[in-house]
Amino acid sequence: MLRNISDETSLKISFDKFIPIPRSAEKTTMLMILVGRDKPGIIATVSKTLSAYNINIEFSQMVAREDIFLMDLLVDISSSALPLDNLKAVLREKMLALGIQTMFQTKDVFNKQKKIILFNITSSFINPDTLNEILDQAHIPRETIASTYTVEKVQPSLLAAAGYLEDLPVAVLNAVIETIDISPATVELMQTLKIMGYKIGLISNGFALFTDTLRKKLDIAYSFGVEIPIDDDTQTIAGGITAEEIRIPNLKGIMTQLKTREAVADDDITIISDMDMGTPGTPGFSLVFNMKVILDYLNQHILSREALIGLLGGFGIPRDR
Repeated sequence: MLRNISDETSLKISFDKFIPIPRSAEKTTMLMILVGRDKPGIIATVSKTLSAYNINIEFSQMVAREDIFLMDLLVDISSSALPLDNLKAVLREKMLALGIQTMFQTKDVFNKQKKIILFNITSSFINPDTLNEILDQAHIPRETIASTYTVEKVQPSLLAAAGYLEDLPVAVLNAVIETIDISPATVELMQTLKIMGYKIGLISNGFALFTDTLRKKLDIAYSFGVEIPIDDDTQTIAGGITAEEIRIPNLKGIMTQLKTREAVADDDITIISDMDMGTPGTPGFSLVFNMKVILDYLNQHILSREALIGLLGGFGIPRDR
């Protein structure tokens, strides 16, 4: 029967007689958590490594979406000949070679400790193709963006973006932000991470009006963006903003805040940074910006070209790919 299925589906199906082996009632279980950039060979490497040290996988959960790989493994280490510290070191080294961080929980493994995944995104959420198309349609030279926004000078870049947005009604900015669609893969990733018991945070150089909306749409626990002053009387972006008013989210300070609020340790917070991933884009997040709405606002003079330049900087620092 299986051979017939194999022939009909062009799938290779292997099978053998199952001989049950009595398992020892005395088991030593450990929870392994693997996080990093998704790539081929991760599961094969971890399986081969665990097998080499006579470690049995009892249970696994995995998600791989939007360039992110995360896997929880409950393993039985009772037959391993290595002491626990040596075993952890070996496993960390093997996985680090693939760019994967490894964390362990050896006590009360069936009650998973609280874990936080913090996405630290320093670049723009607008993909380069969309950005270039907007610039072409708006007749804005790429050199203008390149000279206005540089990753080496984040605060001056954001100050310039806020300056371009001066007197823009907050309602217009919010209307553009609300039209941003989130890819199904991003939604699935965030939902799966929450199902697996993780709290999710986002740090961005984008303006807080944008990151707060993203947090609400994805129903994640935390977002940290750049606050820009708003004139309460006119409900417009305030003018005369100073460098001191543009506060870039500080990773160290945010981690301290989260450790206190969530009662977790440093090892319970995993940082996923676009600077460390080795690939362009915003790991974990794929957003679709509505060019039609943006360009309609430009054509109707609701957005000036200067305000559009500021808007493009409000989603993070654009950079050359």
